[in-house]
Amino acid sequence: MRRFLPLGATTALAVATAILTVPGSTQALVADRAAATKVKTEFAMKATGYGTRVQGGSVPVQSGTTAYQTIGCTNKAGLARRNDVAAVTLPGLGQVDGIRTRVNTYTNEKKGRTSVVSQHDVAKVTLGGQLTLTAVSSKATVWHDKDGFHKKVETSIGGIRAGGDTFPIPTPNVPIAIPGLATIYLGDQNGYANKEGAYAAGNAIKVVLEPSDTVIRIAHSAAKINRGVKVGRFRGQAHGTQVDALDENVRSGPNPLSYMPCQGTAGKVREKSVAGVDLAGEIVVGAVRNRQMGEQNNKRATGFEESTIAGIKLGPLQINAIKARANVTRFRDGRIKRNANGTTIGEIVVDGESQAIPPPGQALEIPGLLRLEANVVEKTRLGIKVTAVRLTLLDGTGATVNLGNARLEIKPSGVKK
Repeated sequence: MRRFLPLGATTALAVATAILTVPGSTQALVADRAAATKVKTEFAMKATGYGTRVQGGSVPVQSGTTAYQTIGCTNKAGLARRNDVAAVTLPGLGQVDGIRTRVNTYTNEKKGRTSVVSQHDVAKVTLGGQLTLTAVSSKATVWHDKDGFHKKVETSIGGIRAGGDTFPIPTPNVPIAIPGLATIYLGDQNGYANKEGAYAAGNAIKVVLEPSDTVIRIAHSAAKINRGVKVGRFRGQAHGTQVDALDENVRSGPNPLSYMPCQGTAGKVREKSVAGVDLAGEIVVGAVRNRQMGEQNNKRATGFEESTIAGIKLGPLQINAIKARANVTRFRDGRIKRNANGTTIGEIVVDGESQAIPPPGQALEIPGLLRLEANVVEKTRLGIKVTAVRLTLLDGTGATVNLGNARLEIKPSGVKK
């Protein structure tokens, strides 16, 4: 539940003041100003940030990301996005005040530096009515200059109070334990910087509440930059199964899900697989494997997304060897070739008898059970979307089960020819 305080209220003024005094905020404001000029670059860039994320432990509570903001796959410097929330209630846990996210891409052409910055500041976190954390901040920065790619993660926390007492700030590998309330850890940091790119991510702190073992991550920031954008920017995914229906209780997936990196995979085939997928016990789904590849040079960008399912069984229906594949090539002059070559279905069996695979635009119906469509292909302006098998259940739920899903688009790079 989000509670937005009136802008004129004294509380809101206090929260706003607290936000502006969080360590590191000045740099974020400078980044905002530096991001005024939009410039297309040779880099693929991404940034995300959020205030809190809760995982429930023995207490059945979950909370999505608060004050979430992102810059997705882009090659454009000069982007600046923000998300400010005055207050958020974490049901049964407490409240977070003064949440502020800044994500930026910017460039300094004179210095030859292109940067991605994600910063998240939280003015105050109150948990259980007893534990208070103030001025929590994380900042992830990646950049490229004449010396190559670089990364940096900065995290800080202003103070910890509980029961009227002040506690020291945790240090690496030395958490702070507050008996009967919580254990507070310095947040994790990770990343890399090599000749192909840089990635940096950090959580300012992690709080584990007692006795529920509920985990709260506070002030998350992540930034990424990679070279390799020459002709196009990839946008694609593959997943084995997805269930959608009007009834919110009848949903699942996408599972397992693979995303294509913005710049592609440098010609390497990446794979992800699972032994099986549970669709609420209604459909038995065998092993699923996703494969994807994207590469580009100065003339073209090309790639594929693919998802294969060994087989599925639903009542009298059995389908073997389901595969969806989306193939796209973008040429420097803007031409796009796309097709679903490689999309196949091994066999459809109903009550032990093989059935003809319905051609595109037609369907096989099992009265009272389902309607089956095969090779559902949608060409888009920049690519193609493929579903190998689509089942529409006729049980009144309106559920649609998509089996074998692949989608790929290649956007223009924006790099000068």
